[in-house]
Amino acid sequence: MTAYSKNRISLRLLEEADIDDDYVSWFRDSVVTEYLDSTGITRDDAIRYLRDGHATASYYMYAVIDLESRIHIGNVKIGPVNRLHMTSDLVTVIGHREFWGKGYATEAILAGNKIAFETYQIRKLSGGIAEGNEGSVKAYTRAGWVIEARMKGHHLINGEARDRIVVSCFNPAYFPD
Repeated sequence: MTAYSKNRISLRLLEEADIDDDYVSWFRDSVVTEYLDSTGITRDDAIRYLRDGHATASYYMYAVIDLESRIHIGNVKIGPVNRLHMTSDLVTVIGHREFWGKGYATEAILAGNKIAFETYQIRKLSGGIAEGNEGSVKAYTRAGWVIEARMKGHHLINGEARDRIVVSCFNPAYFPD
């Protein structure tokens, strides 16, 4: 079942069958994981994480599918969801680098926004991007997110302190302007 489809991608709930050698290779690629906390994961790690999301309903993993090739090119994670405040993080990774710089991440973020707002009734989405990850800043801001804050020296990337750029997106049902 397709949860959302726009232009060149569709999002659907991630399945255990999606977690194959290709998937695991994304998290072993130092270029893909330069700004991620998830590195060097195994297939078993990823399956456990997916199952935990289902069991706790605290986060939801979606596969980003390229419509032309039908290839699973990345993921969108909605969560952790704070049900009291109706807020959540939204994290996007495009694991297939040949899809970088072509607007796929922006489309995935737009799709994730729609799912978070309409399916999970999230009021506000947020995310943190390490300084230097200009591709992510562009993808999120092109998807309508705004830079809300900057946290000085929050990340350590290759031993270097980098600021955290906090980006957010607001559900128009709760924030009409």
